Amino acid sequence: MEDIIHLWDGEKWNGPITDGHLHLDRKGRCLDAAIDFESSGGTRLILVHKPNFSKLPEDIDDVSTAYLETISIANEVRTSTNIHVQVILGPHPVVWSHQIESLGEKRATELHIESVDLALRYFESGDCVGIGEIGRPHFPVSSEVWESANRMLEELLTRCSKKNAPVQFHVEDKGSSTFQELSQICSKANYPKSIALRHYAPADVSPSFTSKLPVTVSMGRGSVQKIASTIDVNLLFKGDHPPVLMETDYLDDPKRPGAVLGPRTIAKRTNELGKLLQIPKDEGGQGWKQEEISQFLWKIHRVWPDMLYGECR
Repeated sequence: MEDIIHLWDGEKWNGPITDGHLHLDRKGRCLDAAIDFESSGGTRLILVHKPNFSKLPEDIDDVSTAYLETISIANEVRTSTNIHVQVILGPHPVVWSHQIESLGEKRATELHIESVDLALRYFESGDCVGIGEIGRPHFPVSSEVWESANRMLEELLTRCSKKNAPVQFHVEDKGSSTFQELSQICSKANYPKSIALRHYAPADVSPSFTSKLPVTVSMGRGSVQKIASTIDVNLLFKGDHPPVLMETDYLDDPKRPGAVLGPRTIAKRTNELGKLLQIPKDEGGQGWKQEEISQFLWKIHRVWPDMLYGECR
């Protein structure tokens, strides 16, 4: 603790900055976006595979080619910057929902499972640190498709559990009920909830809301205030709080520049969180001490990412 106590200086966080979920695309800004992240203070990216939604994979060879491109982008960022990059590979549930139309549900599901099996091989070889995005469509679908998605997710988690591979969920947002359902599916699959992370999570990080699942919070407007008001301080400083990461879900889509959030966002929100936490309670803040703020931000950007994905130095 002595080493990190002064990383928060009252105005700025001078420690590591991790974006827990970001995409890069060679058709977008790609390396320039990574450089933006680094110039803002960013030190670590969890680079998540981005499928080509305009040309869906038709077989496992297509999936393999796409995975290798993501791995190649990660290597380029590593050699061109000082950013530490860890890769998440997976097929994406929205791809599956669209493939049902072109391939039929049976073949789409088979290919989805094959895609996760392939990602698990990259996990075993050390080319990726987790599997994602997996989950279910975030938009309304028929009850039949919804039930199929849940059955498939249980099967995917069963396979990931055998390798102890962390996952990142892509799911709908129905408040705490979504977390409850994910927790139940993890239990059915005998999958460890300590590495079952929900991406694009709401900023309510209270364990009662998240069912004690790890989260990477979408750091849009209002997220800092919600995190500050819902973090369980007792669990946090006892070392028992479920992991909380920050994310932009930057899409690197030239048709939607800046979506979902820009690559400079995490450093900015980290400083906003530190400033809010130190404001005295009678002035509308949380009244945290300098060492408490440093410890919390250190957990967000170093300890919890290490717990989920291993050290990355």
